Amino acid sequence: MKNSYLLLLFILMSACTNSTKVVFLGDSITAAGVYDKEVAEPWGDTFVYPKATGFITLLNENVGDNMELIGKGVSGDKVSDLLTRYKDDVMKLNPDIVFIYIGINDVWHKYDFGTGSDIDFYESGLRKIIYDIKSQGADIVLCTPTLIGENSGEFTLVNQFKDVETMERMNGDLDAFSDVIRKLSTELNTDLLDLREIFMTYVSENNLNNEPAGLLTYDGVHLNDLGNKLIADEMMKFLD
Repeated sequence: MKNSYLLLLFILMSACTNSTKVVFLGDSITAAGVYDKEVAEPWGDTFVYPKATGFITLLNENVGDNMELIGKGVSGDKVSDLLTRYKDDVMKLNPDIVFIYIGINDVWHKYDFGTGSDIDFYESGLRKIIYDIKSQGADIVLCTPTLIGENSGEFTLVNQFKDVETMERMNGDLDAFSDVIRKLSTELNTDLLDLREIFMTYVSENNLNNEPAGLLTYDGVHLNDLGNKLIADEMMKFLD
C-alpha cells in the first residue's frame, strides 16, 4: 500500500512538473486579457463588469490542463516600465513561453502626454528583455502593436482629439515600431505574431464606414469581444 501511494504521488508530481507555463507580458490590453465579462472586477469601492472577455480567458478555454497561462499586463505600461519588472514578473516564474505585446502606449503617450518612447530606446529596451528571457531557455513570441483608431480620419481617445494629420503620424509611428518588432524577431530568432498586419488587414476589409472604433475595439485601442477572439485565435497557433 505504501509503495502504491508513493507511486501515485510521483505520478502527480511528474504531471505538475511537466506542465507548460506561458506568460503574457504587456500593457492594459494584456491586463484585460484575463477578464471575463460575466465576472465583475473591483473598481474603487465597487465592482464593474468588463466590456469584453479577454484573450487569455478565451485561450484558457481551449488549452489543456497541462498548460498554465499567466497574465502580466499593467495599464499604461511602455517598454521603460517592462524593463523595471520583467525579471520579477517573467524570469522568476521560469516560463516555457513568453508573449511580449507592447508598443501602443510607446506611441500613443507621445501624442497625448509627451511621454512616449523614442524608437531607438524601444528597440534597445526590448532587445535586452528578449535576450535575458531567451538566455533562461524560454521561447518568445513577439507581437507587433495593433492600432490606435480603426479609421483613417479624425479620432478621439480618452477625451483627446486627434485630427487627420495626427492620426497619420501615429499610424506611421505604429508601422515603424512594428518594423522594429519584425527586425528583432529575425535578429534574435523569436516567433513573430504580426498583429499590426492582421488587424490592419481586417479593418481595411471590414470597416466599410471608416468608423474610429467598434469593429475590433470599443474605443479605438482596447479590444472588444471580436478583437479578443481574433488575438486568441492567432495566439492559439503558438500553443497547439
